Amino acid sequence: MTTSSHTPKPFSMMADALESAADTFEQAAANAPESARRAARVTKRALGMGVFKAFYGISYGLVYSGVFITELFPEQSTVRRALTEGAEAAIDARHKANNKSKPKLSFDAGHEHDAHDEPAEVTAQTPARTARKVAKKRADKFDAAVKGAKSKKSA
Repeated sequence: MTTSSHTPKPFSMMADALESAADTFEQAAANAPESARRAARVTKRALGMGVFKAFYGISYGLVYSGVFITELFPEQSTVRRALTEGAEAAIDARHKANNKSKPKLSFDAGHEHDAHDEPAEVTAQTPARTARKVAKKRADKFDAAVKGAKSKKSA
């Protein structure tokens, strides 16, 4: 009877397992900083989008509600006129305060706006109708940008 010399040696198997585990830990330690950076970027992006969507929803809800309530009143109603003029006064006051805090920069000092041009900046002296047109154009540009961003994500 001969005994087989091919029986595995327990210490050799344990040494191989320990070596394999050490290699795995070494690879994980080498990849940990990059993995942490990637996780931080993803978390920051997700948190930023959450904050954006929350404030977008709040803003949309407030403005939509205000416009909806205003539209409930008849065209010649005193309450409707008060809401409209109050909103316009708030916009004008905000722009006036904003203009005082920022110096005006002009990249083309020689350019004069034509009478049909929209103002480059809405000021307290800008007629309310023109201010509404400028605000509507900006809102349309923003909506188009948001729709473009959503279509890029879904593509």
